[in-house]
Amino acid sequence: MVRLLRPFIAASWYGHRNAPDLPNAVRTVWREKLGRQNGNGPGLREKQSNVDLAILDAKGNLVHWFDGFHRMGGKSLPNGQRQESLGDYTARELQKATTKLHLADTPREEPQLKLPDPGQLGMRVFITLLEERMRAYRAPVVEAVHLTRNDWNPLAYPDRETIIEASLLKKWLSQLYPPGVMERTDPQTKQVYRISKIRGSLSLKPAGSFNNIRYALLTGRIILTDEGPDHFSHEGDIEIVLTYSKTRSTPQSLRGIFDGTYLRFNPMNRAFREVPLQAVFEALPMVDKNP
Repeated sequence: MVRLLRPFIAASWYGHRNAPDLPNAVRTVWREKLGRQNGNGPGLREKQSNVDLAILDAKGNLVHWFDGFHRMGGKSLPNGQRQESLGDYTARELQKATTKLHLADTPREEPQLKLPDPGQLGMRVFITLLEERMRAYRAPVVEAVHLTRNDWNPLAYPDRETIIEASLLKKWLSQLYPPGVMERTDPQTKQVYRISKIRGSLSLKPAGSFNNIRYALLTGRIILTDEGPDHFSHEGDIEIVLTYSKTRSTPQSLRGIFDGTYLRFNPMNRAFREVPLQAVFEALPMVDKNP
């Protein structure tokens, strides 16, 4: 199944059915899906899930779509027969789309992994939710955060330990949020709640030097609160190494980690449980060719 996806760009969309920016392909899928459920189309009143897969051509036109979960997948049948598995069902539906796209003569090339470009002064943040029950959450999401020279001012090289308020680093610390879809969303707009407040006092202190490079450590615990009405928060610890040239106070590089927990709500038992949330920071804002 994964091999079938290699020629394509995979993306996802979710939102309210009446959203004004509803993509045409999604609008078509939902119209046909609702027609099926109401007995107005093929698959009269067939049981369906709330997950759909849609395949578009290079111009964005809908070529094929199907329900993401096979209604009878994996269930036993008489005489020892078995229905196709969910994986086989998905591969079969994707193969239908491949045929409709007429890709037989299209040369296949192995996709080249290319990380998003944060710009000369920006930063990449790699976020992972170590969710045992949802393996997809464990795949890292990479956020590219564009920054300015002023955004780096709070991290100027310290002659002695300095305390920095975490709110000054909100542009990139606000990316410390689960990469899973629909964790916490506005019930009306279906938009994900963003981080609105970051609290915590971070310690920035010198950490020695080697040759022409000076080092500093940024450590501390932060609390992140999203913009939901219930002031939901999660927290964790930061450990970051910064390097500086002998002649500049602006960081030359930044690398570090966030190790925290995220409270996931289980609607079945109406309870929260802690799930590890981890992230890696990487930036080269001021690399001197001749430090």
